[in-house]
Amino acid sequence: MHQTDVSPMARFATPDQLSALADVIEARREEVLAILTVICTRKAAEYEVDAAVAALRGAGAEVAEHRPPRVSTIAVFLPSNVVLYSYVLYALVPSLYASRIVIRPASHVRATVTRLHALLAPEHGLAIEIRDETQRQFVERTVSGATVVVFAGAYQNAERVRARLRRDQIMFFLGSGINPIVVTATADLDRAARGIVDIRLLNSGQDCLGPDAIWVERCVAEGLLSALDRRLDGVRYGAYDDPRSDYGAICYPGIVRDIADFLDRHQGRIHRGGRIHFRSRHIEPTVLVWDDARRMEILEFFSPIFNVGLYDDEAAVVETLDAGKYHERAMGATVFGSTRRLESALSHRHTLTVDETLLSIDDGNAPLGGRGAMANYIAVDGTVHPEPILLSKGLSAYLPRLAVEDVSA
Repeated sequence: MHQTDVSPMARFATPDQLSALADVIEARREEVLAILTVICTRKAAEYEVDAAVAALRGAGAEVAEHRPPRVSTIAVFLPSNVVLYSYVLYALVPSLYASRIVIRPASHVRATVTRLHALLAPEHGLAIEIRDETQRQFVERTVSGATVVVFAGAYQNAERVRARLRRDQIMFFLGSGINPIVVTATADLDRAARGIVDIRLLNSGQDCLGPDAIWVERCVAEGLLSALDRRLDGVRYGAYDDPRSDYGAICYPGIVRDIADFLDRHQGRIHRGGRIHFRSRHIEPTVLVWDDARRMEILEFFSPIFNVGLYDDEAAVVETLDAGKYHERAMGATVFGSTRRLESALSHRHTLTVDETLLSIDDGNAPLGGRGAMANYIAVDGTVHPEPILLSKGLSAYLPRLAVEDVSA
């Protein structure tokens, strides 16, 4: 069943249309924020609106640079967070070179996505549809006929979808990484603590850029933990729509149970926090400390958990962050107090930032991600290419040009 079918005003969008839509979002900002703050904090929603508007205004230049071929249909598995930003990146911007986009929202944010689409569709008039289908139905009814598939979600689910693709279809997988942060002896500890808290508490920790491992050189561990304590002493818990709230309740199913199990297993490592209010789904910001960072248990926490591990030898950092889970889920990484050796080692597989978190380079018109196959990849003609993702660039590089029209024509 189609919840919303929009008849297109034109076969393809124009950059001017998308810029005008950015103006509309700015003008109706409070309406957009009211929709978003059902599933995320006001601060996260503000960040998302700003990022979405910037991506719309930069879309024309992006497509002019990469010159993607025009395609017929893009099928999109929309993620369960950053839904406005994702709607912009995987539907509105691609409408410059795709004549039709069909979206399946994640089930527990479907109502929010539908409200956003109902607000924006009359303004853009593009051939973007929201479908209320199970994942299996969407694969059988829509993905099977699409030229391009965008899957934002869990790696295991993406692999099941990829197994059903024809060799002439292209799929973009956008998952999540461990996004390690390394704090060396030369770091500005207050700056590092500020960056760590800001990115880990974004949307109460429910963001795919959040760090699941924080490596700290042992000689500055006490100083960093003190700086984190000072920073966390000032954060405020509250309702999603309260602009004063720094974090709020957990929105996503299963997270509270998973974190309760994790904290129960590692009670002795809790430096601060550790309390969970089950009725309100409130997980207090919790810092755990591991004496050996190489032994940290790594989860996709999706919550305000600060998983801190100590190290003595830079060689151990380099070796560990290019092996095992870190290798498979290489996406982003940050170093505070960087060294040439760390930068060289981490930038090989990760999008790397130095003395700033990944939030500082979040640009919807530029590739983002790493070279870990469980973090993100482009799949075409039976081959997986783990690399940073930007749809226009990936299509230009990988999609066969047979019987397609260049977008600049």
